[in-house]
Amino acid sequence: MAAKGFIELLRLAKRGNKNYTSTENEVTKWSGIAFEMMGQYFVAPLGEVSEVIYYPRMTAIPNSQSWLKGLANIRGRLLSVTDLPEFFSGRQHHNPLQQKVLCISHQDQYVGLAVDQVLGIQHFNKKSFFSNNQTLDQKLQKYCQGYFHQHQRHWNVFLFSRMLLDTDYMNAAN
Repeated sequence: MAAKGFIELLRLAKRGNKNYTSTENEVTKWSGIAFEMMGQYFVAPLGEVSEVIYYPRMTAIPNSQSWLKGLANIRGRLLSVTDLPEFFSGRQHHNPLQQKVLCISHQDQYVGLAVDQVLGIQHFNKKSFFSNNQTLDQKLQKYCQGYFHQHQRHWNVFLFSRMLLDTDYMNAAN
């Protein structure tokens, strides 16, 4: 998180410099962490994902929903790990060890969200952004804010911050 703050300070310092002119890339490009889940493509804003890790060893949590996989100790911090495709589809993943975990640090919450595949950082032209994807599953729509159309794919913008405010997700007790 300190690195994110430092990068933001550098950006603001550039803006304050009267000799600085923004590049076309800064004005027309948007970047995010891309991932695949349930055969669909998503991208999360860079600021919402603190790190990507392999599926960790964890301790199960009794009397919780099946999609809440457990707690892991990541460098001294407890990380609750959720199988995101299972949360949305209700079906257990066939091989969770092939999944990657997106670590989200939002306010005082630290959660890990297992997805089918992480595709790295993707860059999009802001002109390819559309505000509403009617073909997206209704369960996913409340967490997404539009999509980018690039390389014959819809890259839905997934906002983890919305998910962490949703009582359907936050109430993991059985």
